[in-house]
Amino acid sequence: MTDRHARGGLDTAFLTRFAREVGRPGSVVTWLNHWSLLHADPAALSAMGLIGFDGTLLQMVLARHGHRAGRSSADLVLPIVLDEVLDPEAPVALIGAAPGVAAGAAASRLGRHPAVAFDGYGELRALQSDPQRLIDFGPRLVIIGLGAGLQERVALQVHEWLPSASVATAGGWIDQLDRSERYFPAWVHRLRLGWAWRIAHEPRRLLGRYTLEAVRFMAASGQFVEQLETIGPLTELGIDRRQHDGDIAASAAGRS
Repeated sequence: MTDRHARGGLDTAFLTRFAREVGRPGSVVTWLNHWSLLHADPAALSAMGLIGFDGTLLQMVLARHGHRAGRSSADLVLPIVLDEVLDPEAPVALIGAAPGVAAGAAASRLGRHPAVAFDGYGELRALQSDPQRLIDFGPRLVIIGLGAGLQERVALQVHEWLPSASVATAGGWIDQLDRSERYFPAWVHRLRLGWAWRIAHEPRRLLGRYTLEAVRFMAASGQFVEQLETIGPLTELGIDRRQHDGDIAASAAGRS
């Protein structure tokens, strides 16, 4: 398998630690940047087990409020999960992207992992009506690349169907994976210029995300931080509701 990691200049130990958390059976993980937070489904977001932060602007705002979470993202973490955390032949499911895209990535980009794919359109609707094909396949990892809000809702559905699988959202990473196993050059990650790279390559779709919507996010940034603080503890990894839920369970057991 060719190198998908693109981790030059980043905290490899931190990313590997995050990848191990993603790979835990039963994990449900997503990532946020300023744009996805603007378009999130608050109820679904609040049910995620672990939320990482992959946006420089969001991290700057969190730091201003005293929260210093490390940087991670689907394109940095999921390759490590696939290559180093999971068994080389662990089955993987991809859900999302246009017809044929996830299937292409599953066929050529996942090494020895047996894979099944569902596009984000008709196949997604069919899957939601009858998930038996996915359940019978028994994936160890399910990667969901849909829009903000929808992908978290689908992640929770998948977790209900497959409570022992690892479930992670991936935004547009399935599209990137189908085109090239390394979307960003290492120097782009190192200099934190992913936003500029994406605007240069997809200006029509992304220019507003990093201009007008960035201003919109900043105007309400304090409210967004308060929203995140209510979900669970902010740790080095991000928001870790697993720790929060464990503390609540331990407290309840102590009172019984």
